Amino acid sequence: MTDKKLNILFLASWYPNNLLPKNGNFIQQHAFAVAQHCNVAALHIIANNQTEDFILEEQTVNGVLEVFVYYRKINSNIPILSHLKKLNVRHQAHLLGYNRIVEKLGKIDITHLNVVFPAGNFALYLKRKYNIPYIITEHWTALQKSFVAALPFLIKKMAAKTFNEAATICPVSDDLMNAIKVISSNPNYEVVPNVVDTSVFNYREKALEKKILHVSNLKNEHKNITGIIDTIKELSKIRDDFFISIIGDGDYEYFIRYAENIQIPKHLYNIEGAKSYEEIAELMRTHDLFLLYSNYENLPCVIAEALVCGLPVLTSNVGGTAEMVDTTNGVVIPAADNKTLLKELNQLLDNLGGYNHTKIANDAANKYSYNSVGKQFLEIYKKILNI
Repeated sequence: MTDKKLNILFLASWYPNNLLPKNGNFIQQHAFAVAQHCNVAALHIIANNQTEDFILEEQTVNGVLEVFVYYRKINSNIPILSHLKKLNVRHQAHLLGYNRIVEKLGKIDITHLNVVFPAGNFALYLKRKYNIPYIITEHWTALQKSFVAALPFLIKKMAAKTFNEAATICPVSDDLMNAIKVISSNPNYEVVPNVVDTSVFNYREKALEKKILHVSNLKNEHKNITGIIDTIKELSKIRDDFFISIIGDGDYEYFIRYAENIQIPKHLYNIEGAKSYEEIAELMRTHDLFLLYSNYENLPCVIAEALVCGLPVLTSNVGGTAEMVDTTNGVVIPAADNKTLLKELNQLLDNLGGYNHTKIANDAANKYSYNSVGKQFLEIYKKILNI
């Protein structure tokens, strides 16, 4: 059995699909990493406004068989009835997709559940009916200590049950692991980080130009874009030898107006909408410093991508960011502290040459590459299966 590739079911609560093309793209990247070592099929179900009960679609991307089951939305004004109907139709959708995967891949060795809710029900079902063990990779911000109390009781109870029966829990950060331990008695943890496609994101040596880059979804309550812009305004009163690019797939026009209203000199900044992976990678190679000033995070892929491109990172100390950034590759500051952001940003612009950009890139590639992360998961699978 050790010579045969394992068959891994990536059971995903989130996954890029036709309705939400960027939903859970970090889960898809994990699937690509595992596909370097195993046979991988990803299963994701999606509620949709459609007349058919179920629509099944499949494709193969980077060696991963991706199976999507779109199911007709449940519309009911009776909460209990609606909940029961949703559970039933979701189970049917999962079964439909699972059966197609087994037809193509054969017997599943391990279910790799990604995000405990709502797909966790089906991982439990496969364990109990077919004795298929499962691991959980967790990304869900709602499980963090500052948010978990707000989760509905039934969801929290279901999540705890699913965590407790997992063979191993693989949070993407120590911070999230400690949060999960509050609701789960499972003793088996192994932190495995998010992954970066190093064929796209990589380092290229360049002359330093004091160019700052921010890339995110531009959701202000999450990423604190106005805090960045306000600080740039203050920085512009001290110096004008820098440039910042703010890029994202949110309401970027709102932030253009915000920057104009506080009268930041236009030659110091650029604010644009969404870019492709390749375009973001090129932006990282043409900038000198990455800035992420979030109010909360787990383990941001964008920090890993920036580091792989050799950029030092200035970030707020939320979630797992302090596990990614230290004095060798950047600076960590308190969240929502514009005075400290201004001070550190001003100092970093004068000390960018003090960083070993090649070492930053190599260290990050060794940690976050497909090969590295894929091997970590393979060892976890083999340990569970005793092979």
